[in-house]
Amino acid sequence: MKLIFRYLGQAIRNFPKCFCVSMGLILALTIMETFVPWGLRQYLEQIEEQNNYGTIALGIGFFALYLIVKVFVKIIWYVSLDHFGGKYIELLTLSAERAMSEASYYDIERLGPGVVRNILYTDIFNVFRVIGHTAPAMLGAVAVILAALAISFVYEPRMTILILFATAFGILLSWCSRKILSKTAGKTNAKMKVHDAWCTQFVEMLPVIQSNHILPYYQEKTSENLQEFISTAISEDKHTIFWSELISGYHTLFSIALSALLAIPLAGNSIANLMFFTMIANLIMEQSQVLEMQFQQLSKSHVSFSHVDTLQNLPKRQIGNVERPISSVEFHDVGFSYPNGTQALHSISCQLHKGDFIRLSGPNGSGKTSFIKILTGLYPPKTGAVLFDGIPLAQYTQEKLNQHILYVGQDERCLNETFQKYLAVISGRPLSDEEFLEMLNRVQLPADSRAICENGNSLSVGQRKKLLVLKMMLKVKDSSILILDELTAGLDAETTRQVFALVQKL
Repeated sequence: MKLIFRYLGQAIRNFPKCFCVSMGLILALTIMETFVPWGLRQYLEQIEEQNNYGTIALGIGFFALYLIVKVFVKIIWYVSLDHFGGKYIELLTLSAERAMSEASYYDIERLGPGVVRNILYTDIFNVFRVIGHTAPAMLGAVAVILAALAISFVYEPRMTILILFATAFGILLSWCSRKILSKTAGKTNAKMKVHDAWCTQFVEMLPVIQSNHILPYYQEKTSENLQEFISTAISEDKHTIFWSELISGYHTLFSIALSALLAIPLAGNSIANLMFFTMIANLIMEQSQVLEMQFQQLSKSHVSFSHVDTLQNLPKRQIGNVERPISSVEFHDVGFSYPNGTQALHSISCQLHKGDFIRLSGPNGSGKTSFIKILTGLYPPKTGAVLFDGIPLAQYTQEKLNQHILYVGQDERCLNETFQKYLAVISGRPLSDEEFLEMLNRVQLPADSRAICENGNSLSVGQRKKLLVLKMMLKVKDSSILILDELTAGLDAETTRQVFALVQKL
């Protein structure tokens, strides 16, 4: 819970105005919720005194107006929560993206791309639900319960204590039921997943089933899976009906007991008392159930906060402030292994100097890609060191490292923009229409304002490579190190000649 409160505090500090508006509306709703039993008591007392239809009609009209106003106040409250949670989820998502961009790609791969995507989408939305709705709803429920108990205590302390103890027991009963039902529902879901996997296997194996006499085997297994699912579902239904009816029966029993107590002279023996304390009890019971449900939701969401916190606190791969150009690179006894334990590089030592034109070659799996990823700062070496002009690579700022090391890969993905917007964003400077058309003409790309889709997969191999050539032309003058990963594969002869001529000139 400490982690959740830390994130809630962060949201409040960043957006205090939105939070205060939401809390003000919670206060207004609390007053409105507790007004009903108090107002009803006053209303019934007035009816007993005046004993006429006019008072009855006036009161009903007033309560109808109150209910309409309450609906609109609640809508405004939910909108305020969406604004508060929405601003925070934007801050959180942008912060997570920034942390990922500054982290070592090794750490991203160690977590797993699928896990990271799930954190960015599912877990951050779970944080949004807690910060934007669950936590404020819990505060609102607590406020209503305390206000209702306070009003009740003013009129009859003994009845208030009875309601409080009955409510506490109801919460305990509901909590136990949810724990048991959640456990049994998990077993049913597990059996459903088993059958789902079996159905998938059956479809995939259908050609084999049709050409071999193995259908009886599959149908026997299908029957076993379904029988296990049905028996588990029956057990879940028994538990569900038992606990739901037990809780419903408890509420009914409490209402009967409360009504019986209020009917005796000792408790006032009045319709006003009966209606007042019945509504107070129902209001407290209802808000207690809301509080208990929201608390369970809070507990379930803790793992999402933990995942988001892990992403937010990934260590930065660049920790220094060096910004100067690079004239030499030294690999000193560098070793590297992937998260799964596969060793890619072992004791690599070499020196590269300004003006060197180097070809990196070797069979698949020999470590070429790992060497380049270490050189570009995506992976940290496990052993040894990478030095730029005698300075550890990690001491360079991220911005300057991106500027000084220009990597152009054959499988590099593009932005889903027009050609002109993509080149402007990737080069970091705007392109005039004249300059853009002249560059397209240089590599013989059509000037038809086409857009990139599917991160470049919508383009032919040649078109994508030519865009990457233009990226290189725009960025290379500010770079110290140029890395070309089979850029000319799939290019026409003229564009290939231009690329090599540019590299030779550099």
